[in-house]
Amino acid sequence: MTDPYLATASAYDLYALPYRAEIERALEAAVPLFRPDRGPILEIGAGSGANAGWVLDRLPAAHVLALEPSAAMRSLALGRIAGRPDWHPRITVRPEGFFDRDLPAELGGAVALGVLGHFDVGERAAVLAELAARLPAGGGVVLDLQAPARPAPVEPYEFTAATVGEIAYRGIAEARPIGGEAMRWRMTYIALDGDRVLTEETTEHVYHHPAPETFDAEAERAGFEARPLDETSTFRLLERR
Repeated sequence: MTDPYLATASAYDLYALPYRAEIERALEAAVPLFRPDRGPILEIGAGSGANAGWVLDRLPAAHVLALEPSAAMRSLALGRIAGRPDWHPRITVRPEGFFDRDLPAELGGAVALGVLGHFDVGERAAVLAELAARLPAGGGVVLDLQAPARPAPVEPYEFTAATVGEIAYRGIAEARPIGGEAMRWRMTYIALDGDRVLTEETTEHVYHHPAPETFDAEAERAGFEARPLDETSTFRLLERR
């Protein structure tokens, strides 16, 4: 099976850099909901390991269970972890998706950033139910809903740009609705030396875009109180009732 994240892995953290401050703000807001004494902090879709590393540094008592089915992304996460031997006893990176293994009976919290849209409505309900069954009262989850809030055509636009030395890196996204809450996204990653294209890689994936009020109602039914990070944020905090 083709790894859909192979195209972005070569410069993933560089492409994510414009969004990093907001991600860390959401993680910081979730800290009061984490209960590392009750179980590991689960990360669904660990990516390059940046969020797991943030949790390990911010919560010295925490253990992290990181799920990442993409081999390309796991290589980034394990490369980050390799440089921090103090993390090695406190994090496990598994090459599996959410439904591919049994979860611990108890969790101390969960992080699901940039991944919720990979689950359709039925899968979302199952994810929320599994998390609710394992989190203590007052424990929580931090996640995000990708824009647009409802399916709509997205014309090509540059969503990230950075220059390192002589090489400019660009990310271009476009999308179209394909029915219901689903959209097909096309992502193109380009490395440029002046006007010369050095590399150009494209990937496509289907992502689900539940309306915020729809998702909040799903979370409420599962036993969570859902609240946005702020009035305009796509980030959500879920607190187990």
